[in-house]
Amino acid sequence: MDLITPLELASLDPVGQGAQKLVFRHPDDPRVLVKVINPRFIERHDRRDAFYKKRRRIGHNRAFAREMIEHLVVRALHPGRLASCPHIQNILGVVDTDMGAALLVEAVLDEHGDLAPTLRDLVETKRYGRREQEALETFLDWALTSTVLINDLSADNLAWHPDGHFVMIDGLGDRAGIPIRAVSPWLNRLYKRKKIRQLREEIARLRNDG
Repeated sequence: MDLITPLELASLDPVGQGAQKLVFRHPDDPRVLVKVINPRFIERHDRRDAFYKKRRRIGHNRAFAREMIEHLVVRALHPGRLASCPHIQNILGVVDTDMGAALLVEAVLDEHGDLAPTLRDLVETKRYGRREQEALETFLDWALTSTVLINDLSADNLAWHPDGHFVMIDGLGDRAGIPIRAVSPWLNRLYKRKKIRQLREEIARLRNDG
């Protein structure tokens, strides 16, 4: 994989997108995903928020910084460990692209090399059984006891690893201007209990809709 030459992504179709990011398969390695800031997100914020555009030192890359900080938090808890935390997507580095700076992350793939299904996919296709429920409880126990900050614990942000566990692929970090939860474990746990309750409600709705 060439890590020096900027990647050309603008002509490719994203494999995923959210309000803040677009996600592409790496042109040279399907095991790797490339996350860039969604141009529409940049346009909206530049139009309505002059402070965000002109004053914030890292600008729209703050979305990446939140994710990278939580990745480093987990690494700091286990220095020298060869493998990354199984419950968060592994960050491989930062690269340049024709759409701006990008994060390289390890793709969560199924047994066939395709992108792994999300928790939403599993529930909507009736593949959310006892094994998956137990794995979700294991993930939620980890999330609640970990110092990691979470801002969006939704069914779209959890991918099912073929080894039998869930991986959080987005929604890490604290979007607050002053990250109080980073210095208050009590507030962090309180907030995550709220997010866990909302996730359970989301799963129930998806099941009822199906």
